[in-house]
Amino acid sequence: MKKVFCIKLQGKRKFLRLFGSSSKEKGLVSGFVALKPGKAVGLHNTKNKEEALIILKGRAQVCCGKNPNVRKVKAISFVYIPSKTDHDIKNIGKGVLRYVYLTASV
Repeated sequence: MKKVFCIKLQGKRKFLRLFGSSSKEKGLVSGFVALKPGKAVGLHNTKNKEEALIILKGRAQVCCGKNPNVRKVKAISFVYIPSKTDHDIKNIGKGVLRYVYLTASV
């Protein structure tokens, strides 16, 4: 039986797993990311999983697809990334970029 839990979204770590395991084929996976100015997550692909980003603080550049579809996103924004889409998230602000990601199998 799963229990309700809460996690404080702060600290000095770059990455914090909130829920689930990235190696699972099904189910919800979530994490918290804090990127310093100019840093990027790195180009990646969540394969058969859709991804949602909730930008909490800062400014992000989201690049998606083979012909980079670049979007600049400010805090308190939601970003949807379809499955099987190459993408990268970069901090283009002056402060730390903080966001939560969620992935789920299609």
